[in-house]
Amino acid sequence: MKTHDLVVAFLNSGRARGLSPRTIAWYEIMLREFVRANPRLPFKPAQVEAAMAGLSGGDESRFGLFRALRVFLGFCEMRYGVASPLKDLTPPKRRRKLPRTLSSQEMCNLFLVRLPARDRALLCLLMDTGVRISEAVRLQADNILQETIVVDGKTGEREVPITQDTRLQLLALTDKGDVFRGRRGHLTRTQAYNIIHDSLAFSGLKGRKLGPHILRHTFGRHFITAGGDLVSLQRILGHASLQSTSVYVGLSMADIIRQHHKFTPIRAALAPRQGRLIDEAEDIIRTMGRGEDQR
Repeated sequence: MKTHDLVVAFLNSGRARGLSPRTIAWYEIMLREFVRANPRLPFKPAQVEAAMAGLSGGDESRFGLFRALRVFLGFCEMRYGVASPLKDLTPPKRRRKLPRTLSSQEMCNLFLVRLPARDRALLCLLMDTGVRISEAVRLQADNILQETIVVDGKTGEREVPITQDTRLQLLALTDKGDVFRGRRGHLTRTQAYNIIHDSLAFSGLKGRKLGPHILRHTFGRHFITAGGDLVSLQRILGHASLQSTSVYVGLSMADIIRQHHKFTPIRAALAPRQGRLIDEAEDIIRTMGRGEDQR
């Protein structure tokens, strides 16, 4: 069976089931190299392993291909009765990395950048709610409620709380239709990405990945460290499961150092010795004081 034809059938099935265009595009990108490397659908685990081993990129790229293949080959098995070779494979390792976030000082620096009202409102929305950039650019005036906004994301529509300051900035942009507009209609995802990228760069932040997801991660991280709970954060961010949300539980190194200094067992072990050292120091000071008196 030709792999290309099966991938086309798989993508058409996804469109028929109502998967988002972005999801369809992701499957198409992830499976493209696999199709080139395997003109005929592979039946042996070693062939799939060879495809993953030859993939350029790191852990996330390999794990992404594995995820795409798991769904695609599962479709082939269900639709055409072709046994999936993934059943005999272990998922590739995915070393966990904490997402990049902004510190309190970096957030302050960001909002010192002089921006048009639309761009500042976009920054405030992303920082205040953690919504995805694709959800933000589709926001309509009718979606702005008294204390929440309604966004349409990967898991469907959901209500997301916003502060009054953010709400007023959004309402000031429009009274109907699209909230975020460009010169030729509604603001596109690419245009919004460029606004965020340039704003982060102007604030002094350096690095390759200066995009909207930094603000989404920043919201999630600060929400948790300030005392918010995972279930509420999951609903706000629109994650399908708590597993995705749990990444924000990871503490920064500064947090870890503070916790270490507070709870390290060496403190208890040395406490008696520290008491003796203090007594000895006080004895030395008293002795020195008597010597000064005798002079």
